[in-house]
Amino acid sequence: MSNVAIASCRSYDRTEVEKAVAKCLHELGGIGNFISAGERVLVKPNLLAADPPEKGTDTHPEVVRAVLLEVLQIGANPIVGDSPGFGSLSRVAEKAGIAQVCRELGVPLAGFNEDVEVKTCPEGKVLKSFPLVKEITEVDAIINVSRVKTHGLTRLTGAVKNLFGCVAGLHKGEMHFRLQRADVFQGMLIDLALTLKPTLTIVDGVTAMEGAGPRNGSLRHLGLILAGENPFSVDAVIARLVGLHFQEVPLLALAVQRGITGIRDSEIEIRGEELENFIIQDFKVPTSSTRIDLKVPEWVIRLFRRYVSPYPVIHDNCKRCLVCLQACPAKVITLSAGKVRIKDEECIRCYCCQELCPHDAIELKVPLLGRLFLKSSSIL
Repeated sequence: MSNVAIASCRSYDRTEVEKAVAKCLHELGGIGNFISAGERVLVKPNLLAADPPEKGTDTHPEVVRAVLLEVLQIGANPIVGDSPGFGSLSRVAEKAGIAQVCRELGVPLAGFNEDVEVKTCPEGKVLKSFPLVKEITEVDAIINVSRVKTHGLTRLTGAVKNLFGCVAGLHKGEMHFRLQRADVFQGMLIDLALTLKPTLTIVDGVTAMEGAGPRNGSLRHLGLILAGENPFSVDAVIARLVGLHFQEVPLLALAVQRGITGIRDSEIEIRGEELENFIIQDFKVPTSSTRIDLKVPEWVIRLFRRYVSPYPVIHDNCKRCLVCLQACPAKVITLSAGKVRIKDEECIRCYCCQELCPHDAIELKVPLLGRLFLKSSSIL
């Protein structure tokens, strides 16, 4: 059985967050079950973009503070780091309120400036190695501190998806371009989680993001903190919290197909609070389109993906800040005659533009054929 702990946390009040994090860890046997005195520990929050805490884009600083206090109290040596989707780590961490927490506690921000090639674990299926930030090879443990949010590509972004920030800088865009089929990309995310093997995952579920996540969605109060050793189990519990079966989350469905355990309800023991007290049935999650499992040529898959998968549309509230243009790994976004345009025929459906747009000006629309196949729960 895989254990996932849940603790009620109604607000980001410092004392309440610290108690909730401590309760989760107590249910799992204490922080000493995961790290030891003297170890160097990477605390890896979700730092997507330079937004203030109240927007809900990044892991809340009070959750990061509570985790760091636990690490410091046992005598370990934490560092905080992530590779943001847009902007430098120092700038994003400052805006998110996490740099201030690090200064107050005397915890350094990681550089995340150099990368090293790390061989994929033996269970890896998609890649043979990963270009990871150098700090990954210099720490004894990783504590993954994510947030409950929706995502256009993966439907939900929680424990497993958060680890993508350990891939160095521009290599993330390269992976989107190389691994254009979403099932292949999500297979890579599975490989990455199995390679990194985070020691512990703690999730900010006080306020979640629904709808057009992971940056431009609406905030929804969940009122809890989650923690677990197996990131796939944590994601499976997040799915249940927002009213989804694991088969409706493509990454989890693929992980089960690959024989990864700790995802089915029967394989997870919930500790602490009752899960049923927090489930939201009307949580707004992006649509999942149909995946073809037939053995057909790649050009057929690409054609089908174009006419079935959601596609990005730029609305009139675009401010022409060109964040989308810079973020696009396929380089198919242009500025022409004062208007930002996307070359739909060349779009690889990675949704980086929608993910990072600071003005909520990009919407993911489902084509007619995609709407006809909505009963399917997997994604191209």
